[in-house]
Amino acid sequence: MVSPITIDPAVIQNLIDQAVQENILTAVENLSSDPAWLSRIEHMINQTVVQETITRLSAIDLNPAIKQCVDESMLQFQQTILQKFASTGIVDQATTCQLTVTDDAVTMVNNLNIAKTATVQDLIVKGTINTDNPSWQNLIEGIGQKTLDLMTKDWTDGLVLQVSEQIQKNGITFDQITVGDQKLIDGNRLSSSITDTAIESVGVLKKLTVAGEAHINETFSVVNQRVGVNTTEPEMALSVWDEEVSVVIGKNKAKQAYVGTNRDQGLAIGVNRIPQIEIDADGLTCIKKLQVGVHRIGHDVKVPGWSGTRGDIVFNASPGDDAVFAWVCLGAFKWKALRSAE
Repeated sequence: MVSPITIDPAVIQNLIDQAVQENILTAVENLSSDPAWLSRIEHMINQTVVQETITRLSAIDLNPAIKQCVDESMLQFQQTILQKFASTGIVDQATTCQLTVTDDAVTMVNNLNIAKTATVQDLIVKGTINTDNPSWQNLIEGIGQKTLDLMTKDWTDGLVLQVSEQIQKNGITFDQITVGDQKLIDGNRLSSSITDTAIESVGVLKKLTVAGEAHINETFSVVNQRVGVNTTEPEMALSVWDEEVSVVIGKNKAKQAYVGTNRDQGLAIGVNRIPQIEIDADGLTCIKKLQVGVHRIGHDVKVPGWSGTRGDIVFNASPGDDAVFAWVCLGAFKWKALRSAE
């Protein structure tokens, strides 16, 4: 009878552990040479580390630490700026504070030098101003001229207003007015230097001399050495128009004057507004009463019944068979019939 084999469990455990360890080592060695496995292991490790780091950081308040670092850095940055401030347009070479900027004002400790142009909305100067420079002189001249112009305008306007009010209230009295060394008014006489005026009304004129054209009340005109009445275009030396008719007086030809009309119209000459001599447009002249020298010449249809002068002749206006064509006065009421020869 075979006696049973007794195996120590501890030995078996050791064997198993050794075998497993050897297998694991072998497997690990095999995997360590596999790039895909190594990449996967590295990815898992990184992911695990990141996740763990985030978890631990979320449990920590980092703001105080960050603030401290920022404050320390800003303090150092400010000190650097204050000590070494410079830019493309600004260079700070001051050793002490020279410029203070607040919400209400900008304060300069010492001088302000401006190379070119400065635009300032409101300028307030507390202290002295250097007046020994061309800019100050230009400023004085500009301000002075503008002030003078403004004062002159205001003063002139005020003076004119006062003078106008005084003239309207009290009138004006001048014995003499001189303009440009020429007397404009001398007593009651206007200067002869006044050659142009817009006077619309004058008193009685004792003497009037007109060198050029003259037009009076749209009725009387003097143009080119001719006088026109109711016309500005006289046809002769004197041209008188009355509505549609015209009478002219002037030169007809050498050593001959002309009195008549230049129009196709009749002409009448009379007295007491009764025409005594009438000339029609064809030149026919009608004389109602005619006396040549001391003898009157007239017309009648019968023996004249008025007292005539010896030699007066009255023609028969209606001759008949008696052949009497006229009567001649023999004195007073005596008239002799004149007959045609048979």
